[in-house]
Amino acid sequence: MLKEFRQQYTSTNEQFVLTDKTGLVLESEQTLFHIKKGSSIFEFHLFFESLVPLLEGIADEETSFHCIHIEHDGQLYIVDILAVVKKAGLLLIIKNLTDHYNAYQNVTQTRNESVIKTELTVLKNLELQERERFKNRFIQNFSHELRNPLTSIMGITELLGDTKMSDNQQKMLDFLKESNTNLRLMLEDTLSIGMIDAGKLEIKQKLFGLQRLFELIQFTYNAKAKSKALNFDCSWDVKIPEFVEGDRLRLFQVVTNLLDNAIKYTEKGTVSFSVQLNQKRANTASIRFRVTDTGLGISKENQEVIFESFYRSDGSEKTKGTGLGLTITKRLLELMGSKIRLKSELDKGSEFYFDMVFKYPLLSSLETKSLHTDQESSITSNGKEQRKFKILLVDDDAYVQTTLFKMLLNTNRFKIDLAYDGAMVFQEVVSNNYDLILMDVNLPNLNGIQITKLIKDFPFNNIKNIPIIGITANAYQENIDQCLKAGMRKVLIKPFEKEELLQTLYKVLL
Repeated sequence: MLKEFRQQYTSTNEQFVLTDKTGLVLESEQTLFHIKKGSSIFEFHLFFESLVPLLEGIADEETSFHCIHIEHDGQLYIVDILAVVKKAGLLLIIKNLTDHYNAYQNVTQTRNESVIKTELTVLKNLELQERERFKNRFIQNFSHELRNPLTSIMGITELLGDTKMSDNQQKMLDFLKESNTNLRLMLEDTLSIGMIDAGKLEIKQKLFGLQRLFELIQFTYNAKAKSKALNFDCSWDVKIPEFVEGDRLRLFQVVTNLLDNAIKYTEKGTVSFSVQLNQKRANTASIRFRVTDTGLGISKENQEVIFESFYRSDGSEKTKGTGLGLTITKRLLELMGSKIRLKSELDKGSEFYFDMVFKYPLLSSLETKSLHTDQESSITSNGKEQRKFKILLVDDDAYVQTTLFKMLLNTNRFKIDLAYDGAMVFQEVVSNNYDLILMDVNLPNLNGIQITKLIKDFPFNNIKNIPIIGITANAYQENIDQCLKAGMRKVLIKPFEKEELLQTLYKVLL
């Protein structure tokens, strides 16, 4: 039975042909090709002309040929041919391997396509990574270069506010302050999204007063809403712990982005902000933050895309801003383990809310009082003797240096020496007794970090113990950490408000 099966399946895929020394066909099976007896094998297909030299070979010498393409009766065959020299001429054994070669070709093609696709994916990823690196470098450099002039502008604006002005001039100054604030917020938004993309934004868990943060937001946005003739409603759940552990700065950034958007897109009616307790368990509290408005509302098809970068819900250029606020809000919340949610209807307003879980300490009354005292520290001297502090102000930007100098001088609390080069700092600290050094990090010759390390290594206590506050236009956390590790007490990020500067100085000095 096996013999029958062998004949059935092999005979149709093999053909034996015998020729004489001149190539005339002596015998031929007709299993694959119809080759007439007495015809020339060379005329059947051009390939067989290459076998002529074999006719002069040694008897029983075998030569194999693989993957030969023969077209016959409109059909393409891919065959292997074994040519055996015989006394009579040539024995040709033709094996039909068309299916085998086609399958092999398909596998090879699939594999090659896979390899090519993989290589293209790698190249694409490399290109995307390079684009990402370029974007992050650009954002960092852009931010750095913009912060110095913005610091000068904000400082000069503050100084102008301390002078006598007409009502019209005061109005123009208010517009200038608002523009400065908008520009600073856009700068911070742009930097934040770059830091998130670069994986360099860290969420810091520290104890802070949640209720005081709420009061600050309430005070700030009461004024903003009033300027647009809007009502601003706030509510605070009294069961919420007063102090919690979390990233106060990022929470503040999220809430203010939502409130800024609500006020921006509401022409009349009410903007509301509420903080409610979901539940307490052990020493954790789940808290819901909600911002609602009676503004334009958002259509269902736009409720996902509004969280994309540079998207404006009204599709126009009427509104100010980068279009990054909601993108940053979403991504900051994801970093903090939360998620932004939205309910909205066109022309009826919107509601944004999110839940966050905070740890809260079981504080004694003494600890609570201490926290209150720390948070209520102000820019005053708290009753201490009103003496003047001697400060060395180091900055190579003449505009920033002049602005900071006048800002500090106007308080009548400081004696100020100036330096613009890292090398000058050592001459000054050796020749004078300073209460504090206010120093730009990016200086010529020696940068602020190098100078700080050298000062802290001085053998004389009156020099190495001088507190140093760094000021920098580089807002990346790794740069700030380097400054603190070098020995700086605090680091101020340009641009900063006058009160932020003074409050930082007094915290270190008093």
